[in-house]
Amino acid sequence: LVVAGASARAVLHGVYDLLGRLGARFALGRAPALPRVESAQLDALGPYRVTPAFSRRAFASDIMTWHYEDPARLQTHVAHDHEFAAWMGHRGINAFEYIRHDQDTRLKIDEVAPMLARRGIEPEYGGHVLPLLLPRERFAEHPEYFPCGDDGQRKRDGNLCVSSVAALDLVRAGAVGMVRQNPEMATLHIWGADVRGGAWCRCGGCAALSPQLQYMRVVNEVAAALAGEGAAAPPAAYLAYHDTLEPDPALRPLDNVWFEWAPRERCYRHAIDDPACTVNPRYRESLERYLDLFDGRGHVFEYYADAILFGGMGCAIPSTVVRDLNAYHRMGLRSISCLTFGAFSALAYPVNLETFARATRSLGIDYGAALDETATARHPGCSAAMAQAYNAVARASALALTYGDVMLPPAESAGAAERRERLLEAAAQMRVGVAAARAIASGAAAGASADAAVRMELAAKRDLEVGAERDLWEYSVETLEGLAQWLLARTLTGAERHAVGAQAIEKVGRAIRHLREIDSARKGTWVTYDLERLHEIWLEKLKRRLD
Repeated sequence: LVVAGASARAVLHGVYDLLGRLGARFALGRAPALPRVESAQLDALGPYRVTPAFSRRAFASDIMTWHYEDPARLQTHVAHDHEFAAWMGHRGINAFEYIRHDQDTRLKIDEVAPMLARRGIEPEYGGHVLPLLLPRERFAEHPEYFPCGDDGQRKRDGNLCVSSVAALDLVRAGAVGMVRQNPEMATLHIWGADVRGGAWCRCGGCAALSPQLQYMRVVNEVAAALAGEGAAAPPAAYLAYHDTLEPDPALRPLDNVWFEWAPRERCYRHAIDDPACTVNPRYRESLERYLDLFDGRGHVFEYYADAILFGGMGCAIPSTVVRDLNAYHRMGLRSISCLTFGAFSALAYPVNLETFARATRSLGIDYGAALDETATARHPGCSAAMAQAYNAVARASALALTYGDVMLPPAESAGAAERRERLLEAAAQMRVGVAAARAIASGAAAGASADAAVRMELAAKRDLEVGAERDLWEYSVETLEGLAQWLLARTLTGAERHAVGAQAIEKVGRAIRHLREIDSARKGTWVTYDLERLHEIWLEKLKRRLD
């Protein structure tokens, strides 16, 4: 046997591809299953060549979710990273993108670096770093470096005044320093503050410039400085997101600037090019315009495992993932990433992650088969029951994902009744998944055995494996039912509106108890330490929107 590739990483990916063709299973969260291989199987293979559909196949995570300031919490995440990095290698992932926020004190997670390096996974740094590249302590002496609000007052928060040469000099020097200190960096992601509006400058020199053009000026300044560092310097990425999602036709990026298109508020019930969708066409059109303006230099940043977007609920959208990737490929895109939330994304969105990783290499995969294969690989002892559960979650997802953040239904009354019915039907489908998981726990799916003790041992083992998913789906059921009741309250008036709404919010609030039952190693740092705070914010928003 000869496995050849253009690099050591390509050979590694070739080996895993060969093993997969011979029946190996590389399930997320489980040790690889390597079958016995007969000589006849090798003889039947013959020579073949693999060219992945996407040249850059990446996952991304927010650095803050590691909770690196606490050694015990960090260790919890790093334990998952060992599994996730190995699985990324098995699936041919070749890049990992760290997202830094202004409260972060790290650019990367040093403990993860060797895991990525030994598998040829290139690290990418940056994120929402503009507020960091212009140090906030400069505000006291030089408020003119900082953005001006509509009220004419300079703001310490936000991005910068792009009319200030001194401010641009600081940002440029900070970015170059970041690259020099981290020569392994494959791409520098220069993103603005993670807010909607208000982060850009409205002074006399900047007011005539759209947020897109202000942002482009900054990124071009950084890119020009990076070009001066030589051929080994990484390209810069301009984020098309929120205020900058729609391209300004006057954008003129330098040749070493790529756009990074992040359509977080799109519809995930439909593929990005589905003609039946009323939401996604404007997103697709913005992407096409960016491709024209950047001469095809573009990354797609997708949210198939975004725990916040999906409200921490279980979700399976393999059809959307496969059809999306085919659409992006037809448009000429060859670079794509997917946001993850550590161990929780592996628990809540295994079908999405597996389908994404496989489809970035081979666009022709059958998404229905991918769902069943994920169940088989993750739960070989009860694959039929778990395939039934995963299919139920997929049906629920198709019903629930009809608007943006699932936890915040649209307030307008038009279409509210239909949304409510969809959420109730989604909850009913989720109950199918819960029932399948409970059947496994009861031993109904444990398999036949003459020894009752063996049956009990198998049932207990499988309950440990599927119990976390069952708890997740129970949380999802109650949350969907509570949101449907909240939509009902929106149609009422007076005391009845507030009474029904209060019951709905209480139901959503109680649902989180199911996630508390899940072992920390399985649900990860995000649910263990972050979700409770975010859940309270969601509840408060639901309360305010009843007034």
